[in-house]
Parts: sequence; C-alpha cells; structure tokens
Amino acid sequence: MKFKIIYLFFLLCSLLKISNLSAQNQNVSILSIENSDKSIDLLYEKKNPGSYTLTLEFSNVKNCNVEMYQKVISESSGFIMKLEPLSKDNNITYSMQYYAALGAINTNIDNQFRYTLPFKNGKKIQIFEADYAGKKYFDLEKPADWKSYSVFTNKPDTICSMRRGIVVFIDNQYDDNSILNAQYTSRRNKVVIEHEDGTFAMYRGFKKDGIFVKSGEAVNPQTELGIIEKYNKDSYRLDFDVYYLYHSVFNPKEKQSSLRIKNTYRYLTPVFYTHEGEMNLQSGKQYTVSSNVNIVAQ
Repeated sequence: MKFKIIYLFFLLCSLLKISNLSAQNQNVSILSIENSDKSIDLLYEKKNPGSYTLTLEFSNVKNCNVEMYQKVISESSGFIMKLEPLSKDNNITYSMQYYAALGAINTNIDNQFRYTLPFKNGKKIQIFEADYAGKKYFDLEKPADWKSYSVFTNKPDTICSMRRGIVVFIDNQYDDNSILNAQYTSRRNKVVIEHEDGTFAMYRGFKKDGIFVKSGEAVNPQTELGIIEKYNKDSYRLDFDVYYLYHSVFNPKEKQSSLRIKNTYRYLTPVFYTHEGEMNLQSGKQYTVSSNVNIVAQ
C-alpha cells in the first residue's frame, strides 16, 4: 500500500469583506492511498474547525470515470471517496485541483430562528443598517439580499453571541485605528461563529487582544465574545450580520476573483428577540437586549 500527500492549492471562498480568510493556506490537505486492487482512497485532513464544502476537480484522468466530486467535511479528518479502476490490469492516473469553501451546501436555513442582540441583557442600543462598502468604495454591485447592522456606543461595551454555535474563525491582528478617524477600514478584528443550521454570524469590531473566546469553542446566546473596538475619535463600533453558503451560485470552475466572492454567500434578515418584541430590526430604531431560558435553550 503506497501513501502520498497531495498538497495542491486551496481556495477558501469568502465574502468580499472577509477576504482575508482566504489567506488560510493549506487548511485542507488530501491524502491519496493506492490499494492493492489498483483503486485509490482519498482522505482529508482539516486544520480549522467548522463545516467546509470540499470540491475536487479531476483532469487528465486515465482508467477511471471521474470529473468532479463535492462533499461537506466537518471533522478534522476523514474519508472523501474511492477511485475505482475501469481495468484492474492498469493503474489510475489523474491530475486534481481542490477547493474548500467555508459552509455547507444544501443547508436547511431556519428563517424564523430568534436571535438575541449582541450585547449584554438589558442594554439599550440603536441599530443602523450598514452600507455595502464594496459599492460605496470599490464600485462593486451590491448584493440584492445585503443585510448588515452597525451599533455605535460611547464606551467599550462587551460583545455577546446572538446564537448557539461554534467559533470557526478569529482575526486578532489589528491595533486601534481610531486616531485615523476613518470613514471606512477593513482592518478590523473579527469573530465568525457557525450555527447548527449552516448559517454563520460575523462580528466585526473587537479591541486588539480583547477577544475572550477561542477557535473551536462552543458558545451560547449571551456568551461574552470580547470588548468592542474604538472605531474613531468619537465612538466605539460593532458590525454584525448573518449569512450562509449559497450552493446554486458556487461554481469552483469559475476561479473565484474578489469581484465574484460576494456571490458565494447570501445574507439573512434575522428575527431578533428583544424587550420590545420579536421582530426584524429597523435602521435608526432603539432596542433593548433581552434573553431568557427559552431563548438560550433554542
């Protein structure tokens, strides 16, 4: 039995605004095992937590009937597929590229799930719908389902999880940029949490070294994630949204450019549980954070 590691290029398709996630090179590696009957088992190893849609593209294939294969992987390692020879007298040969997109295809999204607001219970906040930076600053087309929220505060409050899930990505590399008094910056520390139904929540705007959770950690509604960053000279700012991998437009044969990355995911307009009731948030309105045992137990 012969073992060999295939290190080919890895592409983590991501939202345009989190394109720095694509720098996670070699998150997924593939192990090829050549068996005595000339079949080949393909296995994977994955470094980072979370669900990924793994797509294999085959070319120059001889003695096997295979072109493309797609599978959702969530464990740290496991079996992908077996390549069967057309003729038992000859070896299988092939070239392969593979792509790993954060998220699972064919997810069953719960549009009526009730999220909590991302601050401590009892805090009153004003919600604003955030502009799409791609259109405002880079002349990119705004997604039709774009939905992202911003909260400004005058003190370094604690950011909390909106829903039960697993921390799948943390970016903690940026210092305070408030002295620049910028209107927009992508240099923001962030946390991404994967939920049970395949959606993700992204929280952008943590103080450097002010993130409390670790990658792979399980969280519940109202779990403290970290301290909000000072965004400019006058205020602190958090941006958050919920999104999921949209498999119908995910095509790895289209080598994903930064201009197409935004089409890989779709946004959700969540239902929030607040002191004022269960509702979709409206820009400019104030809401009071509310949580109870039933919400936490969802």
